[in-house]
Amino acid sequence: DIKDYDVIIGCDTVILFNNNIIGKPVNVEDARATLHRLSGNVHEVYTGVTIIDSNQQCEQFVERTTVKFCQIPAKVIEEYVASGEPFDRAGSYSIQGCGGMFVEKIDGCYYNVAGLPINRLMKALWKRIGLK
Repeated sequence: DIKDYDVIIGCDTVILFNNNIIGKPVNVEDARATLHRLSGNVHEVYTGVTIIDSNQQCEQFVERTTVKFCQIPAKVIEEYVASGEPFDRAGSYSIQGCGGMFVEKIDGCYYNVAGLPINRLMKALWKRIGLK
């Protein structure tokens, strides 16, 4: 029954680098190639969030964060990919895991890079229930 919930939250995260959208790696080679491309460069992380309530009221927003990677030695990329951590992660890295060692600078929301811009989400939810 559609009244069996208060809100449904859906979100997904992608990377934008050189006008190309990078999602989750499809295999080892894809993860390796993505990390080599991002090495020493700046990329943007976008998370789209949709909130819908049982009255069919919908709110959507996109959060953007800029990330600068250090130069990553090829051997480190190989070992990181072999660890399995890059899989199921947009851009082939996990900022909250070992992939955080690649991040030289971040401009914006850390949690956006982790996959959910929690502060902005909570502000939207608080607004829905009348909290300021």
